[in-house]
Amino acid sequence: MNKLFIIICSLGLLSCGDGFLDVKPSSDTVVPTTLDDFQQLLDASSLKWAPELLDIQADDYYLTNTYWQSMNNVVFKNAYVWADDIYGTIENEDYGWNRLYEQIFYANVVLDGLNKVSVNTTNEESFNHVKGSALFVRAMSLHYLLQLYAPAYHPVNAVSDLGVPIPLSSDVNEKVKRESVLVCYKRLIEDLRESITLLREQVDFGRPSKVAAFALLARVYLMTENYESALAASKNSLLLYNDLTDFNLKKIRDYKEAIYFSYLTPGSLIQNYASNTLISEVLYNSYSVNDLRKKVYFNSSSLGIATKKDNYGLAVYSFSGLDTDEQYLIKAECEARLSDKDEAMKTLNFLLKHMYSAYIDKVFSTKEEALSLILQERRKQLIFRGVRWSDLKRYNRGGANITLTRTLGEKIYTLPPNSPKWLLPIPVNEIKSSGIQQNLRK
Repeated sequence: MNKLFIIICSLGLLSCGDGFLDVKPSSDTVVPTTLDDFQQLLDASSLKWAPELLDIQADDYYLTNTYWQSMNNVVFKNAYVWADDIYGTIENEDYGWNRLYEQIFYANVVLDGLNKVSVNTTNEESFNHVKGSALFVRAMSLHYLLQLYAPAYHPVNAVSDLGVPIPLSSDVNEKVKRESVLVCYKRLIEDLRESITLLREQVDFGRPSKVAAFALLARVYLMTENYESALAASKNSLLLYNDLTDFNLKKIRDYKEAIYFSYLTPGSLIQNYASNTLISEVLYNSYSVNDLRKKVYFNSSSLGIATKKDNYGLAVYSFSGLDTDEQYLIKAECEARLSDKDEAMKTLNFLLKHMYSAYIDKVFSTKEEALSLILQERRKQLIFRGVRWSDLKRYNRGGANITLTRTLGEKIYTLPPNSPKWLLPIPVNEIKSSGIQQNLRK
């Protein structure tokens, strides 16, 4: 049996039983040792998974009461209404926490293994790219964990707010604890900055690249309110790769043209052509008649009820990776927040010319007006890309006071801006096995 197949199967079993941070791999696991082995491991499809929970809790869609009542997935059903207890009798959740720590384990297996590889002029370039890829994968997974299980980064509170554990080794005996949000973001940024020095410049949608690392770094800096650094990272990403699809000429964006490919899993609710996942009427109606995204992104019934289409050529799954449109939006937002409204509008207008027919450049007199439009277009452009939940958290951190509401039958569920339910609880089996502190929901 191929040894990569053996370790991938073994790692795939790690989500069963004990908490992921406390799991012991099978004694017959065969560990990869060569650069080719490590590259194959990093190419595993499971490293392209992004948790569907990122969008299930957000406000871009709604479910009918009949469909919600019929749902078999208890975790998703409860997460949809931000229940006090989303797990019920389920102790081992396999949709967020476990999958993301599995990805970190993969990355750490590679990073530890590289310490035993002799580097020479023949293999140095491949060695660097593999190491940079592993650092990128670990950073991406840590980023997702922070969006689901930790508060939004706050410049004052980050030092005391609880983040998540950060395993830096594949050694299962390594003792880990929940680090502060500040420590988590420092590690995340450190991994990405190092990966930039190692990765290849050429974009390959299926593998990390220097462009992808800059793109993720721009997103992370945006979340930490470091707008100068976010702007610089987005510019660096676009300097190396600035491809956009013009919807006046082409009716779909090919995922192979993206900076970095990943998709929402397991795709139970957030998927293409899901007839029971209905688009928010407020959101759908915000697309004007000449906004080409209205037809590219959605199907609409004779009753005006919209559902999601496939706009990345993925059939069922929803693209959640990194792409240039997000970088233009980050660049524009940072320019506006840094009081360069004219440059911000120039950036936004360039993007929107690709999304509208007969587009006329927009001009605003204040940075507040420019920023308001940029954030509206961000929501419309990046729908179901795994960023809306994070955006809502950071907007509320800044005082936006956004309350989410669900209506099912005659019952109304709400999520106030300061509710502890903006953080997912850590799976029960993880609390039992590792003893880390739980996120309280009430």
